[in-house]
Amino acid sequence: MHVPDWLVAVVLGVLEGLTEFIPVSSTGHLLLAEQWIPRQTDLFNIVIQSAAVIAILPLFRGRCRSMFRDWKA
Repeated sequence: MHVPDWLVAVVLGVLEGLTEFIPVSSTGHLLLAEQWIPRQTDLFNIVIQSAAVIAILPLFRGRCRSMFRDWKA
């Protein structure tokens, strides 16, 4: 059975997004999910995990700003 690439990307993206906020391994869940859906490249996994991290940056805008402002060299 062929699963469309866009559907695989959506499922893995949602899984990555959900597991990013709870104290479990999002990478482990991606690897487990690939047991039931087609295996993706390592580059795909890196991009989807990077996107999840970048997506939460606006939530921590104040903390990030103060971290860079108070940086001591």
